[in-house]
Parts: sequence; structure tokens; C-alpha cells
Amino acid sequence: MLRTQQKNLSGYALRDAGWEALVNNLGLINATRFIMQSETGYGDYAKIRKGAVKGKRVADLYKEIVLFEKKH
Repeated sequence: MLRTQQKNLSGYALRDAGWEALVNNLGLINATRFIMQSETGYGDYAKIRKGAVKGKRVADLYKEIVLFEKKH
């Protein structure tokens, strides 16, 4: 059921209604393709990644990951 009549939808309800509208109008495959094209991100990932790991050993990166997971 498309909920276009509702106002002030919560974040989840808004995403759900938007996805439903896309699928109903474009079909599942094209709706998915649309989302993939719309969510391209920003910046140069290769440069960011190189800067984030430059000079670090695998063991150091592993420790950072473990610490991050414990905090989150």
C-alpha cells in the first residue's frame, strides 16, 4: 500500500514508501539500478584509502579494527 497521503513520515516510513513507489513504477530491477546510480558517494576513495593505511602494518590495522568493533 503506497502511503503518499501521509504527511511527516518517519525516516523508515519515508524510505519504505519511496522504495515502494520506485518498484511500483519502475519494477524491481530498474528501481535497484536507480538507487545504485543515485548513491554514488563522493571523493576519491583510492586516495583516501591509501592515506588511511600508509605506513601501517596489517597487524596495526587489525588492532584498529578490533578496537573499533569493541567501541561500537
